[in-house]
Amino acid sequence: MSAADVMASLGPLIRLWGVSTAQLPSPTESADELAPFLISVLQEAVPFIDSAAPKSSGPSSSTPSTKLWKHKGDKSSPDSTAKVEVSERVVGAGELDTVISRSGLGDKKPVNETWMCRRSVHEDRAAPGTASWAEFERCFRDEHAEAEDAFTPNVAATHAALVWDCGGVEAAEAAETWTGFQLKVQEMRHRIGKPLKDRTFPVLQMTAAARGKSEFLVVSIPVPDFGTAEASRLAREKGAQVASYVSVERIRKLDDGRIEWLMATASDAGGVLPMWVQNMAMPGVVWKDVPLFLGWIAKERQHKDVAKVGPLGKRAGEQQAPPPQATTGDDAKAGVEGRPEVTTATETHKAPAVSEPAGSVPQGSSVS
Repeated sequence: MSAADVMASLGPLIRLWGVSTAQLPSPTESADELAPFLISVLQEAVPFIDSAAPKSSGPSSSTPSTKLWKHKGDKSSPDSTAKVEVSERVVGAGELDTVISRSGLGDKKPVNETWMCRRSVHEDRAAPGTASWAEFERCFRDEHAEAEDAFTPNVAATHAALVWDCGGVEAAEAAETWTGFQLKVQEMRHRIGKPLKDRTFPVLQMTAAARGKSEFLVVSIPVPDFGTAEASRLAREKGAQVASYVSVERIRKLDDGRIEWLMATASDAGGVLPMWVQNMAMPGVVWKDVPLFLGWIAKERQHKDVAKVGPLGKRAGEQQAPPPQATTGDDAKAGVEGRPEVTTATETHKAPAVSEPAGSVPQGSSVS
């Protein structure tokens, strides 16, 4: 796909402005009715993340398109045997103005989006400095929020606010058939460090896997006004500082058996932090999730099989609250028309870490 084709595929969903609570899928939609929305997300996410590391360039030479992504350096850590490549792409206000006009979003203002991408390639082994495919699947496809909570010191609380039933949905995009869809609204609160306030990030998160291949996507879209929804717990807390991040993550096995971990993100911490300060900090922060995860899982392997029991460990087998479901009718609390509500929710809180890496935010985002 050419740079022009990639720019033409930019759409209104995979954007830092996100979606409003009223734009979320209806709580009464069946899996089949959800399919058009899920396909729309795929149609934006797949070409965008492929532009950062095109599959067509081969398993060992998959590098960002120099016309769109600029290399910002390589990072290394004792916790990862693989280096982490960092690149940057600015989606300009002119491009976004075209998206706004094409999508009829007259209420949006085009503001440059600075995206950072990290890419690392790992041996498929449950060994120090790397991770197995089964571990990647369990921690990022099946239990993304739980894993992020476990390996990220700055996560203070998580809340699964809404979950839709996507069972049986299949979608064709970019010569792949995508299955195993998950769709949820996930809230996460991150500590930034005094004197700055914690940041709460509500996102609509979609996961999908390529049929017959070892590959999956995780797409996170901000829901900036989710604090107005009855289903919210973290964003609606008194004094909460709601922030935004958008990301597309692709994890796949290459032809040579290694695992490519690719993630692109843009973020806005809000508050008093100017965007130019945040953008300057991003290259030095976005790569850190790789050694954080690999260092964490190396320690976890000493007493449990994460691929089998998941990041929650022994707690995974204990009785827990059922996952929240989008619902309506008598079970739904009164709210804005079209706003899905829930009857139950799952929430976790974590004690403050003794030592917190500066600027750590939701996986792939950056503030300082």
